[in-house]
Amino acid sequence: MLLLLDHTSTQPDWNLAAEEYLLTSFTEPLLRIWRNGPSIIVGRHQNTWSEVNVPYVHQHRIPVVRRLSGGGAVFHDLGNINYSFIEPKIMGESSSGTFARCTRPILDALGHVGVGAYLSGRNDLLIDGKKFSGTAQCQREGRILLHGTLLYSSTLSHLSQALKAPKSKFSQKGVVSISSPVCNISDYLTEAPTVEQFMNFLSDYIRQHTSNATLYSYTTGDLQAIEALADKKYRSPLWNWGDEPHFTHQTDLKTDSGTWQIFYDTDNHGLISRIRIFGDAIDDFDIQVWENELTGAPVSHIDKNNEA
Repeated sequence: MLLLLDHTSTQPDWNLAAEEYLLTSFTEPLLRIWRNGPSIIVGRHQNTWSEVNVPYVHQHRIPVVRRLSGGGAVFHDLGNINYSFIEPKIMGESSSGTFARCTRPILDALGHVGVGAYLSGRNDLLIDGKKFSGTAQCQREGRILLHGTLLYSSTLSHLSQALKAPKSKFSQKGVVSISSPVCNISDYLTEAPTVEQFMNFLSDYIRQHTSNATLYSYTTGDLQAIEALADKKYRSPLWNWGDEPHFTHQTDLKTDSGTWQIFYDTDNHGLISRIRIFGDAIDDFDIQVWENELTGAPVSHIDKNNEA
């Protein structure tokens, strides 16, 4: 049975808390279709300070919230639709297989209204070579969360400004998310419905084409638990921003799994004494394990671990 949840909030901290709650507290497969107000959502392992245009964010009072999954930073507004599949992990299925399977219903729904969208690479959805959706995933205790954005009628100029890091401050401070040509789905529809109408269409289409799909509304207990988690974690500056890293050395690595930003100090023997690692890999990594392995090791070990 697939549970389809109603979209009740546009607060990013609440919505990301809801995802963690649903991932860790339910056993049934779930689908959410939802929106955030203007906000920046950064990947689990990213250095927030390198990803956002801090003056622009502060001037426009744009919330910055960290999600559970990896990948790069994205700008949300009410013209952007988000979808989240949460389900038991299929044993033996690769991450690329999960991306392809879970994005298929979205592509089918778009094809139904005449939009020729397709999956590019592992996790991007494109129309005419332009990106309108990026996806990421994470796992917890045998369950998987795969979520993605759908640019429908988003203000693309705000997207570029909010994620544009000033070169004067960050040119020496690490790798930022790579931007791609983007587009809105509504530009490819002859008669574009409102965002709310299109969200309802997606939900109805998937429900009609999925056996044993049913609507689910949050209970009072659900809402209380989500609000408590939002207060404890997703409204915390420590979770969302962390401390701006100050280290003696920095190395940037480009690997098959993503781009890594490594800050470290060394002792008098040339061994790594302190280290912080950030990255935009879309797979579910435990960065703490990698940091622990490198602490006390020669600096040369960083390059040897470039396949992490």
